[in-house]
Amino acid sequence: MKKNVSSQSMDATLQDFLGNKPSMETPKPEPQPADTKEQPEKASEVVQEKLSEAVPEQTDETPQVVRRISGKQRRASLEEYKEAFLTVPTIEDRKPVFLSRSTRDALDRIVRMFGERRMSVSGLVENIARQHLATYGEDIEAWRKL
Repeated sequence: MKKNVSSQSMDATLQDFLGNKPSMETPKPEPQPADTKEQPEKASEVVQEKLSEAVPEQTDETPQVVRRISGKQRRASLEEYKEAFLTVPTIEDRKPVFLSRSTRDALDRIVRMFGERRMSVSGLVENIARQHLATYGEDIEAWRKL
């Protein structure tokens, strides 16, 4: 059993994939045994199959809106990030923490690009841990009592 794909449904699927229209569920081809599977005769059928595999199913009916972020908003978010994580903390009674090389290198790059003169990876990790404990401290306490 072959399905004919109209150019309208092809355009709709492509627009949906690009995020230009609300999501419509595309029918997935029925699996066939390998020995009886026919080669698609039209290029549009091949593209339709690829698109239906590449487009993740959405569980809700709300369209995904792609919004551009202005340079001003990016600078403001960078300032918020710097205030939250790239201020030089006072660390008393230091203890070692081990990280993988790739994680350490990524954090080191962030500190070098955005941190102030005395900022270090240890300070960034300290700030991240403090933020985490401030955010989840009450939940962690409640979970401990379970």
